[in-house]
Amino acid sequence: MSEDNFYEGGEDVEPGVATFGDFDLDSEYKPEPLIPNGTYTAAVKSVKADLKANCIVWGVVFHDNDIMASDGNTSIDGMELWYRNWLPKPGDENEFSKSGKTTKRQSKINMLTKFAQKMKINMGTPKIIAQAITEGEWIGLEVKAEVTVSEYKGEVRNEINSMIAA
Repeated sequence: MSEDNFYEGGEDVEPGVATFGDFDLDSEYKPEPLIPNGTYTAAVKSVKADLKANCIVWGVVFHDNDIMASDGNTSIDGMELWYRNWLPKPGDENEFSKSGKTTKRQSKINMLTKFAQKMKINMGTPKIIAQAITEGEWIGLEVKAEVTVSEYKGEVRNEINSMIAA
């Protein structure tokens, strides 16, 4: 395979000839607009179990906020962010949480209980959670989502710190 044909399924190309369309990263890059810190109205769009990460992922879409994103041109309404509930996993009962006051298992159980109470939903057992996700029981719930701007690995991003039933 020639150096010009290093990618699978590619054809040999003349050196220096663009074959991927036309773009210029330096002039076209625009950072993604961010939602300002605050509490906003949103609706649950999706709820999924992430078995690899051992969490529940809530997709929420913002609406009826009449607020502009950091670029001054984009409404936050229609933007989507995700919130995660971390579930206890085997071994958590043997490790202490960051605070050192409880085990990781107890900390996750406590956080999940408080979340369910604030959202006014039943998350009492894994079976109840799985059934609610499968049946789409929580889709469409109106929430108040507390959004912050944070930095992770050098990237500035939005995250939802907490959600409560609207």
